[in-house]
Amino acid sequence: MRTNMRTQLRALAFASLLLPASCLTATQTTQALQSLPTGGYKLEKPHGSILFRVKHMGLSNYTARFSDFDATLDFDPKNPAASHVKAIINPLSVHAEHPTDKDWDRRIGEDLMEGKDFPQIVFDSTKVETTGEFTGKVTGNLTFMGVTEPVTLDVTYNGAMNSAALYQGRAAVGFSAKGTLDRSDFGLTRYGSIVADQVEIVIEVEFSKT
Repeated sequence: MRTNMRTQLRALAFASLLLPASCLTATQTTQALQSLPTGGYKLEKPHGSILFRVKHMGLSNYTARFSDFDATLDFDPKNPAASHVKAIINPLSVHAEHPTDKDWDRRIGEDLMEGKDFPQIVFDSTKVETTGEFTGKVTGNLTFMGVTEPVTLDVTYNGAMNSAALYQGRAAVGFSAKGTLDRSDFGLTRYGSIVADQVEIVIEVEFSKT
């Protein structure tokens, strides 16, 4: 991943010498969004993140992330309701960055989330709604620990580029998303005396045209 990131940074630095700024920075406008081609988009993994936060002992919002995930977007920028997104997350890729316990991440992924028995967390959208010029809601089925329940994400459109230099001239679009779920709905009730039931999800993604 580090090699890939260094390669992309070199490409961006070189492109910045040859291209106008408009080719390097997305524009958050309806016009930029609707100028994008319809069809399949892939996740640009080095520029995506999925965090989750949960109240710990009523003292802090304990935060961890997943490092291994992928997503596909079937996108219709002129008719967002016709779009579809699917994400697959590896629960064993949890990183909570415990300062001293090297086994901490494994216990969360394997023991708490039962990642060996249920090796995928899957979100498959069923409904896309526009709520504002740059906002929307995406509802989908979340399958976690063998249980499937509906989850709704509040989504913000950050910007679009018809030709992104960093992505070899492909069209690109970026979104932020937030949502909440009750972990008990999926059978995850351990440590209920010190860890809250409600979990907040925070997502940042960039997609490029396939």
